[in-house]
Order: sequence, then structure tokens, then C-alpha cells
Amino acid sequence: MNISIVMPLHKPDKEFLKKTLESLKKQKFSGKKEIILVNQGLGLADSLNWGIKKAKYDIIVTLHQDCIPSSSDWLKKLVAPLKEKEVVVSTSKIELPYEFWKTFSPLARILSVKEQGVFTTLMDEKGCAYKKDILMKTGLFDGKNFRTAGEDYDMYLKLIKFGKLVHTDAKVMHYHKHTWKNRIRKEIQLSNGSGACVRRYGKTMSWRHWTFIRATPLFGWPFFLVDINTKKLGIWLSILAIPLYLFVNLLYSYGFWKGFLTGKQTI
Repeated sequence: MNISIVMPLHKPDKEFLKKTLESLKKQKFSGKKEIILVNQGLGLADSLNWGIKKAKYDIIVTLHQDCIPSSSDWLKKLVAPLKEKEVVVSTSKIELPYEFWKTFSPLARILSVKEQGVFTTLMDEKGCAYKKDILMKTGLFDGKNFRTAGEDYDMYLKLIKFGKLVHTDAKVMHYHKHTWKNRIRKEIQLSNGSGACVRRYGKTMSWRHWTFIRATPLFGWPFFLVDINTKKLGIWLSILAIPLYLFVNLLYSYGFWKGFLTGKQTI
């Protein structure tokens, strides 16, 4: 089994990128592998497509520039399920390390506390493996309607028409430095992508009903309050989070409805 690793780049942190590349070189993997760094000034979806088209091997691994494999057998664990005919995609667990998260500013910690810890996502590109021929059959990532958010869910729905998704024990450490400004922008981008997905796939999405409520000013506020983690934030930041999440609810509503009305993720 030979592998092409596609890494989209956008103003990467040189230190973390170096660590990611060093970790990839140390992977205990018997097959051939190539690393394709994509720095073409494209959106995320189009950057992934550019790398996939350039790839010369049958297995594609997508990895974000700030995600460092947690062990030397990460790659082997990640791609192992693809040996099965019915499996078309496998995913990594994702961890935002606590000690790294603690270096964020207070507002940035509040806005990103829901991501601190180890998570198994439905499917995103932070550490996923795919069969290239299946990706090509799907028409690749939809860069026309999803530039930087929502493209993962769109691809998931296309992939499962061809086979199974497997969540593995492979894990990447996500060293994304949050500031309150870029976190606010990310909330709007994610909601914008969510709105576009609901517009396009709403009838098949079991969570669409609570998404509409979440994207309603004031009524959606409680959905954000459940993210408050007093154990991690402490009492004073938890209190500050209450009015802050009302502001996030309003921003989320703006991004969601813009995506829903246009059917595209444009922010």
C-alpha cells in the first residue's frame, strides 16, 4: 500500500509545520509515501483537490498543517482499514492539548474550550485516509459551494454512497493557535458552511431541526451556554462566557442564514 499525503498550507507556523513533517518522516510504514505541500493561494477544498490530482499513489491522506501525528504508527493505524474492500475512508482522533490551549488569551480559551480534549469527528481533513479512485468518482471536494467550511460534510455524504467510514485509534495533535479574533471568524465560517449544508442536504440531516434553533438569535443562546466548562475555564471566565456566547449566537445566526439563503459557504 503506497500513500500520497496532501497538506494544504495557509500562512503556516514554521515551527509546527517542521514538527509535522519530521513526524511524517518517522512513521513506521512499509509502503512508499510522498508528501504534497499545497501552497497555491486556493481555498481549502480547492487546495485538497489540487493535491489529490497531483498524487501518484492510490491512497490519499489529508493532513492539516498544524496537526502533528501523535505516534510513529499513526499512518499505519490510519490506513489499515482501507485494506477492506467496503471501506472508503478512515479518520483520526483529534486532540487540542490542554497545556497548549492554556497559552491562549482568556477570550480565546472561552471560545475554543469546546474543542479542548480528544474528539472523534464525523469526518474532516485533519487526518483522514481515502481511496483515490473513490474520491475521483465523487467529483472531489466541492470548492464551488464550500471554500473553507462544510466541504467535509459534503464529501462525507458523497463517500458513504460508495462504502463505509471507519473511525480509528490513530490520533493527531491539533496545534492551532486561537486568538479571539480568528476564533470569531471561524465561528462565522463554520456556521456559514452549516447553513449551506442544511440548504443542500436538510432532508437527510437528523440534526437540522436543532441547527435552525441554534441559528436563531436569543433562542439559540442556550445551545452555546452548554459549551461552558467551569472545570477548565474557572468561575470567572465561565461567568464572562455567558454574555460572550450571546454575541457568538448572533454571529452564528448571521453566518448560518447567509449560507442557507445562498446555498453556498462564502465567508
